[in-house]
Amino acid sequence: MCTMIAERAKINASGKKNDLQVTLDSCDVYYDHPDHVDGEHAIILSFNNKKDPINSRITLELTSESVIELMEKINIALSRGKLV
Repeated sequence: MCTMIAERAKINASGKKNDLQVTLDSCDVYYDHPDHVDGEHAIILSFNNKKDPINSRITLELTSESVIELMEKINIALSRGKLV
């Protein structure tokens, strides 16, 4: 069953797509069925730029365990950089 869980974050970022740097201004965060990652549900991050949402889209699918590990490492890096 689809969860219909979705959130949007405003971001100031850049990503690489097809050897081009893409300016990104938003990220849609979903908890739903993945297309490519093994498992019932995943966190899906869809980064894009509102001015060109289709061509700028960069999407990641992560297992729940991967998200937890990634959040821990991000918090450690921010803490080490004294940004939190």
